[in-house]
Amino acid sequence: YSYVTSYSSRDLPLLYLISSFWAGQEGSFLLWVLLGAWLGIVLIYKAKDMEPQVMVIYNLNNVFLMILLMKQSPFKMLAFTPPDGNGMNMLLQDPWMAIHPPVVFLGYAAFAIPFAYAMAALWRRDYDRWIKPALPWTVFAFISLGAGIIIGGYWAYKVLGWGGFWGWDPVENASLLPWLAGIALMHGMVLQKTRNKLRKTNFVLAVFSFILVIYCTFLTRSGVLADFSVHSFTDLGITGWLVLFMAVFIAISLYLLLTRAKEIPASGGEKNVHFFSREFGFIAAMILLCLSTVVTGLGTSAPLITRVLEKASKVSTDFYVDTNLPLAILMVILLSFVPLMGWGKNNFSRLAPKLVWALIGAIVTGAVVLLKGYPGIGVLLLALFAGAVAAMNLVLAIKLGRKKISISGSAVAHLGVGLMFLGIVASSIYDQSEKVSLSQGSPGNALGYDINFEGPKVIEEAKGIRLILPLDVKKENIQFTALPDIRSERTRDGKTKRFVHPHIRRGLLSDLYISPVDFNPGERQSVNHLDLKKGQKTQVGDYELVFTAFDVSSGMGQEDSKALSVGANLVVSYKGQDPIELKPFITVGGEHQHSGPSSRVKLPGPDEAYVTLESLNAGEKTIHLDYQGPKLGKETDKQEALPTVIAEVSIKPGMTVLWLGTFLMLFGGCIAIARRWDK
Repeated sequence: YSYVTSYSSRDLPLLYLISSFWAGQEGSFLLWVLLGAWLGIVLIYKAKDMEPQVMVIYNLNNVFLMILLMKQSPFKMLAFTPPDGNGMNMLLQDPWMAIHPPVVFLGYAAFAIPFAYAMAALWRRDYDRWIKPALPWTVFAFISLGAGIIIGGYWAYKVLGWGGFWGWDPVENASLLPWLAGIALMHGMVLQKTRNKLRKTNFVLAVFSFILVIYCTFLTRSGVLADFSVHSFTDLGITGWLVLFMAVFIAISLYLLLTRAKEIPASGGEKNVHFFSREFGFIAAMILLCLSTVVTGLGTSAPLITRVLEKASKVSTDFYVDTNLPLAILMVILLSFVPLMGWGKNNFSRLAPKLVWALIGAIVTGAVVLLKGYPGIGVLLLALFAGAVAAMNLVLAIKLGRKKISISGSAVAHLGVGLMFLGIVASSIYDQSEKVSLSQGSPGNALGYDINFEGPKVIEEAKGIRLILPLDVKKENIQFTALPDIRSERTRDGKTKRFVHPHIRRGLLSDLYISPVDFNPGERQSVNHLDLKKGQKTQVGDYELVFTAFDVSSGMGQEDSKALSVGANLVVSYKGQDPIELKPFITVGGEHQHSGPSSRVKLPGPDEAYVTLESLNAGEKTIHLDYQGPKLGKETDKQEALPTVIAEVSIKPGMTVLWLGTFLMLFGGCIAIARRWDK
């Protein structure tokens, strides 16, 4: 089979051989159909008297997926039998590959169920009874797709080496959009079930969340984002079918919504909701979730929108942060007091004493944040109210859990939301990072950690090499060996791809994240021309030179006011004597660039030996020096350069809090679904 050949090989371990099932586009659609079929078997028994209408709508979704599989089948045969397959992309060879895609597609398949219930209810003109059986499925979709999103973030943090867990990539957003809409639907269903409100709104949200699954599939699978996302698939000729897929379901939804709109009871609906009530808090939270979905969706769709208007382009990550930060602040403000409110009109004098833990959480969080440095008013407000949410819901979860575990689900989930936002603030605002160049056997220091590079270890693999870079790390009572690595893989077209894999030392308050940036295996270089990286040490005859930093203050006072003189700080010692610091400089900008006699510096010792800064590269933190002095003889005309690794060392606070928060958020959902499933 062509698909099997493309994504598997004989040397793959069993776990990755199984994972190759969904490594490509055709296989992932097949996985989606398979998971949808399994859910459908359960749905047949759970739908009861609504089963005929529910299964017609639900299976229509599977029919369209089968059409896509017929168009791009994973069962296409090759005209010959190859000796072996191409194997799996090295980045995908991770245990999370066996978990992340199935969980995401389980969420996609699950979102079709509340949609099917909503359409069946409109079909049957039964506008309330669908909520009770559909709500557990909506919570299940929230849990499964949420778990997929979180696992994907953790996988990126663990493997990719860039130090982040969320990059606002369009394909990442493709899972986020239906998930946010699904959370709004989930809260709307609770409001309808308990207070007979938002009947029309819930039908719209059920449609919205499901259509977003199809729309985001279109964005990521049609090839329109191929130039803007590292995850996007190329167009396999299914774009037209995906558009038809969307159009059919939108048409069905609009027909049923418009023809039944006047029949849906309005009594007990959105009218007569008091401002200071739990109902209003629910509605406000749903509006915020929908706004976040819309603005994030617009940003994600930017390449498609701009392609129609002009040249296709995408928005920056700042757009997502700037638009979602105010919404997140308003959300945590609501979560800091709404869970304590009762249904109907509330009295503030009775509510105020219950807010003491929220106030304590805000004060403690504010003190910690300000001790670390003022982050700006927006981030400060987010942190303050996230702390309030965490503290208040922790107390509430304990209180409810003592009565009955099954009623503590929402408090546990909201506790997780508060902790998640605290982790996001800490890791995004207060992370520290420093690059260090380490030659073998020459210790360096970054962020207070003494680091010694032991030398590379090369492991030959089937399609490339794995370069392990052992680093001895010490700081006070902490001592361990970090093992980041760089992998090189030969592709079918003869090119070589490089992947970095960081080392993460996890801690309760922060993670130490060490990622290799570059590696130089060492080579013989002419003494007359020296290339040094920041932190690198080299021996030239009787001289030992270390390039420590750039210095923009060197050589100031040039006549050309537009010129900028940049120096290189060199620490030089002669025959093991006490080192001295020298600062050759180079003038850039203005009318010229020069490195003349004024920038030449004499080396210590009795000999007339000099070095001149010929050029520099600030981005790569390298300098090029020219040596002038006594001849060093044939044996020392060339000097062996040691293997050198450039590593980025980062301290990422709050990561444990972040992951704990995401776990509790989903665990709270599990408690809620366990409570409702049998009912």
